[in-house]
Amino acid sequence: MPHLTIEYSANVDGDFDMQALCDVMRDAMVETGIFPLGGIRVRAFPCGTYTIADSNPAHGYIHMICRVGAGREESVRLEAAEALYAAAESFLRAHLQDRPLALSLDLDELHPATSLKRYNTIHAALKS
Repeated sequence: MPHLTIEYSANVDGDFDMQALCDVMRDAMVETGIFPLGGIRVRAFPCGTYTIADSNPAHGYIHMICRVGAGREESVRLEAAEALYAAAESFLRAHLQDRPLALSLDLDELHPATSLKRYNTIHAALKS
């Protein structure tokens, strides 16, 4: 953990490089210093069916959900959430200055009993 999922209205597809945003968010996750590198995942999915506000087709949204393992203080989670949001906001301001856009982020702490992560050989690969 953490896993960051970016859901976005399909009308913003092509306005900027989504892979670049994923890379920026991965870097921001690393820079927090609180997440294990081998657990970081960033993925993005367009939403093709949506309506926003007054249904103006120019309106877009990007919603991020960051799921993290349990055990960090609320202040640490808040600091990480603020850092991730700031990274996304900075990237998007540079690319979407004229588009009406709603940006949001939820950082959710997973319950350890129901968050199963027993098989991950990436950690070992990173050590070698």
